[in-house]
Amino acid sequence: MVIVNEQRPYWFVGASFGAVNDQTDRFIAEGIWEVNFEHGEYSQQINSMQPGDRIAIKALFTQRHRLPFDNEGRFISVMRIKAIGTVTENRGDGRGVKVDWSPRNHRDWYFFTGRDTVWAVSPDRSWMAAALVRFAFDGATQEYPKFLKAWGIGLAEEIGEEGEETVEVAPRRDLDSLAADLCFPDASFLRDVGGLLEDKRQVIFYGPPGTGKTYVAKRIARHLADENENRVKLVQFHPSYAYEDFVQGYRPVDANGQLSYKLAQGPLMEAADTARGEPDAKHFLIIDEINRGNLGKVFGELYYLLEYRDERIRLQYSDRRFSLPDNLYVIGTMNTADRSIALVDLALRRRFYFVEFHPDAPPVKGVLARFLEGKGLADMKWVAAFVDEANKELDDHEAAIGPSHFMKSSLDKDMAGRIWKHAVRPYVEERLQDDRQAVRRERLQKLDDSWARLSGDSHAPTDADLSDAAPPEADATDDDAGD
Repeated sequence: MVIVNEQRPYWFVGASFGAVNDQTDRFIAEGIWEVNFEHGEYSQQINSMQPGDRIAIKALFTQRHRLPFDNEGRFISVMRIKAIGTVTENRGDGRGVKVDWSPRNHRDWYFFTGRDTVWAVSPDRSWMAAALVRFAFDGATQEYPKFLKAWGIGLAEEIGEEGEETVEVAPRRDLDSLAADLCFPDASFLRDVGGLLEDKRQVIFYGPPGTGKTYVAKRIARHLADENENRVKLVQFHPSYAYEDFVQGYRPVDANGQLSYKLAQGPLMEAADTARGEPDAKHFLIIDEINRGNLGKVFGELYYLLEYRDERIRLQYSDRRFSLPDNLYVIGTMNTADRSIALVDLALRRRFYFVEFHPDAPPVKGVLARFLEGKGLADMKWVAAFVDEANKELDDHEAAIGPSHFMKSSLDKDMAGRIWKHAVRPYVEERLQDDRQAVRRERLQKLDDSWARLSGDSHAPTDADLSDAAPPEADATDDDAGD
């Protein structure tokens, strides 16, 4: 008899080998579930499945018509539950498990869906996840009004007497599902960011590399823009980036074989014009690595408009009087390993709210452990413990090790070792260059020993292993090789 453990993840898995080769009937007949490749990106998750785990076969598609609710003509993501069962044995080959399948039970679930072939859902992560588990495995019905509200559909309210103007009141989008996707403990951080954006229209996420600043910026922007990617534009600053690239400037063009110049709009102007054409929607401009540009030269007179949205000014290269629309929001990201937050000039501070992303503080604290747990990789949580230990040893607030280095859905011991050896450790070594050589080697050895102890690997790389390459010549140059 297999005992179901309700504290374990619930597995939602695909059953197609290719676009149309559905294996559902074969899986049910043979009492199995498997993928059609060996040691693929899901092997670690598959190996973590245990007897007693609940499992469901799913198929994803979008639907616009004949829905059981008013979708206002929008396409809705649908996940069809084709069969449910209980894992009885793990084959241990990273490809499949044996399953006691229940009779086929086609039911359609809407909105909160997962596209991965293997999707681990923990009901304690969010109310949506809990509702999905009850729907798939307990036969509960889906509460459409609650999901419609979360997706911002069908919630216009009318005020006034008959014949008066109808006013749409935009619903407050539910952020619980986004917080769960980001492995945040709850949605409070996201609500705070939303409030800051409404106040100043500009925020900067700052912190060490690998803390998820850019990823979170994109997810928040897309969520607040009603999942419309056309309302989100991303640009990355670098030392040679200029006003002419960002706002507007003249570009060389071929005019009937003759070199000519044409005034071209930059991403800021494009984003502003798009937002102005859709005044009732939120639009976002994400500026990645904002501190790597010369901000005074890049923004020019637009610095003024960031603070005074209701003003209009004349641009450098045209007679056009320009203003920034109220519905254009700006999210910047800043890597503190490149430049301390203390060095940010007052003009930038006055125009932006600053939101810290640091491994030792919410919402980043605990993200890696929650990610690994949610992906069914609980046996890899030692990596999160190592990152915490390493950051305590490094004691460098502005250049700590971020969790996203190791946030891979197929993370196993070998992959984690490669990430440590070829990505994280070289970064740490670079940060320790100011230490005396003996001190640097001692601190690196402590980190190597910590890795070996937590991973159970007696052959973890040492400083001697990684210092065979000759140092660069003293007169060699490296013009901004990257972060």
